[in-house]
Order: sequence, then structure tokens, then C-alpha cells
Amino acid sequence: MKGLEDPGYIYITRREDLISYLQRLEDNKCHVIAFDIEAEMNRHSYGEKLCLIQIFDGTARILVDPLEMDNISLKALFESRNILKIMYDAASDSSLLKNTYNIDMKSVLDLRPAIELLNYDKQDLHSVISAELGITLTKKLKFQRYNWMKRPIDKEAIEYAVNDVIYLFRLKDSLYQKLYTNKLLDMFILKNLRVQNKNYVKDLTDRYRRIKGYHGLSQSEKKSFKRVFDIRDKYAKRFNLPSYYVINNIDLINIAKAAKRIDELKFPGNFNDSLVRSITQELTTAIQ
Repeated sequence: MKGLEDPGYIYITRREDLISYLQRLEDNKCHVIAFDIEAEMNRHSYGEKLCLIQIFDGTARILVDPLEMDNISLKALFESRNILKIMYDAASDSSLLKNTYNIDMKSVLDLRPAIELLNYDKQDLHSVISAELGITLTKKLKFQRYNWMKRPIDKEAIEYAVNDVIYLFRLKDSLYQKLYTNKLLDMFILKNLRVQNKNYVKDLTDRYRRIKGYHGLSQSEKKSFKRVFDIRDKYAKRFNLPSYYVINNIDLINIAKAAKRIDELKFPGNFNDSLVRSITQELTTAIQ
């Protein structure tokens, strides 16, 4: 295991160290951890990727670099039924893991349903921690758009990521008390079961249908839109770029409506003239 400059962190980059840590949890009869992940969601590169795993086991703060892990070792962590993972708003994480890595996250205790049942006005994690524990966490907006694929990870970004797990034990205890007092504990358990039993498999072949403006197109325009969407996706994947960076969604809609809008497109500066001509020719052919 590699330690960060702050000796309070353990930074795991090797699969054998992750397996060793999981075995140590078992040996110490530690079956509950606070848990979160950071991901790339087609903002800085192509597609969705698991970028960082944060764990707090009540004593140690653990960071796992999934970019250095194989799928088998990641499954050993995420799919373990013997480790209760306290999380906040686990649905999107479960969806990412299932659709990108074919990982079914198990034994999750999601605190988000408690906040919904208790009708909090602000339901993001940092607002909840502030309201419930009186702890104000800073730098939230700065790192919501952070590139978690970047290595080494910025020290402030690590602090932000760890803050999302180190207070979850206390938050759980506080929320449990309120749920019990308000006779909502059984409903909370039911909502957690729904989160875990949900089918998170997405039909990735119809992503284009979720683009804003698609359903306002005519039938012929929808067919053109699907073709130009696939062309954009091909080049985004080839150059590992976010899809919007190649052609933004509004331009895709406009192209589907009028071929002449292709001439108005602005491509990334690192696309040379030959590549631009190739893309525009493909787009023109696709909507003829």
C-alpha cells in the first residue's frame, strides 16, 4: 500500500493490497464501512468511468485507485455481501457500476431515503451534513467538475472526496434516531431494499432518444438525428473526448433539421482540416 503525504490516508493502487485490506477487515470483524466513489461522466473524456473509491472504516481512511485495478478485485469489494456499505444516494453509482463494469453492488445502506422521508429542504449530502451535524464542508462546487481521471489527484480534491465518507457513520446514527422517533424506520428499510433490488441495466442503444429536443423532431428528422449522433459518438470514442466536445447537442438537433447547418459547425482546435472534411462529409451523407 502506498501512503499519501498525509499519513492519515492509505492509497491503494495494487490489487493484492486491496484484497489484503478486505481480508484485514474480515479478520478484525469489521463489517461496516462508509463508502463513496468519484467518476468521470463524459465530461473530460469519452464515456463513464470509475475513477476513485473512498472508504472510511471507522479508523482508517482508504483511497482505492480503480484505474489500477482489474474487474475481479473490484467485484471482490463492491459485490461483497459481508461488508455493509453506508452510502449517500447510491442509485447513480450502482447504475454506473452495472452498465460499465457489470458489477452488482451489494449490501448497501443508502442514507438518501432517510432524508426524503424526513422531508429535508436541501437534500445534497453537504447540506445534510451541515443541517444534521453542524459541520460545514467547503470547496464543493470547485470539485464537482474536477477531472478525476487526472493523476496525481490534487490534494484538495482528495480532501473533498474523503469528506464525503468520514461523517457517514455519525450521520447514520443521527438519522436512525430521527427515523425511530418519527416511526419511519420500517419504511426506510423498505426504501433501501427497493434501491438494492432495482434493475439498473440501461438500454445503451437508445441514448440518442434522451437528448433534449429529440422528441420534437419529425420522424424523418429523428432518423437523421440517430445517424449523426452515431457519427459524433464514433469520433468521440476514437479520440477519447466527451461527446459534446466534438459536436454539442444543440448542433446535432439543428443538423437533423437542416443539412446547411453542417457548414456552421465549430470543431475542436486539435482537429486538422483533413479530419474536419472527413467528419463533415460523413454528416452530409448521413442526412441526405
